Amino acid sequence: MDILVKEEHLARAFELHRMNPVVDAHLDLAGEVLLRRQAGEKEVVKRHYLPHFKEAGLNLVFSSVYVENRNIYRAWENALEQIDALKKDIEGLPVILVKSIRDLDRVLGENKIGILLYMEGLDCIGEDIDRLEELYGLGVRGASLTWSRENALGHGCCKASEYRQIPGRLTKTGERVVKRLEELAMFLDVSHLNDEGFDHVCRLAEHSFIATHSGSRKVYDNYRNLTDTQMLALAKGGGIMGMNGYKYIAGSLEGNHIEMLCRHIEYEVEKIGPEHVGFGFDLCDSYDRAKACLEIYCPSLGTTPDLPFASNLVHASDDGDSEDFMAFEKEEASVQRDDCLLHHGQIPLVTAALLQRGMDEDSVKKIIGGNFIRYLANVISRT
Repeated sequence: MDILVKEEHLARAFELHRMNPVVDAHLDLAGEVLLRRQAGEKEVVKRHYLPHFKEAGLNLVFSSVYVENRNIYRAWENALEQIDALKKDIEGLPVILVKSIRDLDRVLGENKIGILLYMEGLDCIGEDIDRLEELYGLGVRGASLTWSRENALGHGCCKASEYRQIPGRLTKTGERVVKRLEELAMFLDVSHLNDEGFDHVCRLAEHSFIATHSGSRKVYDNYRNLTDTQMLALAKGGGIMGMNGYKYIAGSLEGNHIEMLCRHIEYEVEKIGPEHVGFGFDLCDSYDRAKACLEIYCPSLGTTPDLPFASNLVHASDDGDSEDFMAFEKEEASVQRDDCLLHHGQIPLVTAALLQRGMDEDSVKKIIGGNFIRYLANVISRT
């Protein structure tokens, strides 16, 4: 059985979320927007995410740009498509693409929602480090070196569904990328990096780095989580780890989702202090439904080598398939759940549970968003 949150703690959690910054440091938003727009949907962020963002008092979301295995042969083009799709989708919304501290100040001061682009793996640049500057020019402000696969920079850890150690240091190109990210004031993310790669980053990095969506390996033994030694190294450099809300990484396979999220956070706070812990929920259910629907109703999109780049991809609504698409997604949502939370609107449940279990409010304020805001203020550009 999961934690039953008392009404008094939930009410206080909502109040804290209204009065303090709230951040989710990992969401595959850009990729999902592209998938849904390819299937004929419009206003994806407005319809699927904005109401829940507002419900939770969410101020900032790190949107990853993640290239799936099926698109790896055209990784650069796919990354650009995702960035372009997200920018078009948020036009006219009370949403700011955060590229500087000034943008972040606007988000916090004008009651808007900020989206910060970062790369979940740099497969798309190959060995061409100059492409980092192109990504920076497009608004990307951070990157992890790898997803859970090998690329020209290093080795990813195994997937969440696996359990095996993957050896290998960063490549020479990977070493150069770490330095270039720091020169560009782009943050470095070590989530998905293998253990030897993590150690290598610790020796190379001159500035603090983060783990956007990784929990504690002590709480749940999964290679996507960090060991105590890794947690201490990250904290020593001034970094932050965003607690992952995917049940196979959190370890909530028995349905005890909120309990496991709290256990990760409480253990991390005990080991490295509340200043180095945050949220990085990695909610994937909506993305997975969009992908499954697209594969059924538009199977050729994203799989054929001659797919036109970012052009005329909205076909489903022409013959009514978009209605079938939405009906299929609704059916899938009723049976499939891999996330610890149903949507972002449930984030206050985690905050309330932490309060109910005895965590002090100052620590909670840091965890729900204060830490990542402080980190960004020290890393990304002020202009």
